Amino acid sequence: MSHYFTDNSQLAENRREISFRFLGVEYKLTSDDGVFSKGDLDRGTEALLKVCSTQDIQGSVADLGCGIGVIGIVLSQMFPGISLTGVDVNSRAVALANLNYKRHNINGENIVSDGLEGTFDFVVTNPPIRIGKEKMYSLFDDAYESLNPNGSFLFVIRKSHGAKSAQAKCIDLFGNCELLKKDKGFYIYRSKKVVESL
Repeated sequence: MSHYFTDNSQLAENRREISFRFLGVEYKLTSDDGVFSKGDLDRGTEALLKVCSTQDIQGSVADLGCGIGVIGIVLSQMFPGISLTGVDVNSRAVALANLNYKRHNINGENIVSDGLEGTFDFVVTNPPIRIGKEKMYSLFDDAYESLNPNGSFLFVIRKSHGAKSAQAKCIDLFGNCELLKKDKGFYIYRSKKVVESL
């Protein structure tokens, strides 16, 4: 059985259009088999984006585990001045994300990668829980290393999938991790890379 967090390039193509409404805006994207949340807007992603809409997101933004580009496209609608980089290990998802970025005239690109390259003001993710805690936490480490001084890491995780231990990991890593909202079992957190001034 294949998983969305692996390279599904050998899977037979079955592209179709999906649509969803978020904060009054209708979105249409191309999706396919073998990608995360292939048929609609994932509940965790929706909860994360609702919180993102209340934040002052600007500058360079990384979508860690971009899937077909949902987070990047919605963030660009809400914060038109940002530049986006999406990363995912799933080459099929990345190809779709770039197709969807082009369709929505997004300022950014998506690349096939197991981690982040470059530096960012914000890193946003709905992490792939099923890769296991050790690998997921290595993505958190990656987010920390890639953030500019005073940059922020925003993520969503189900309470039942280890929200409290994920918060503890980020407190250990960043020195802080604020619970911004609980939304029907989903916890949305923000950690800031605080750099002490001399």
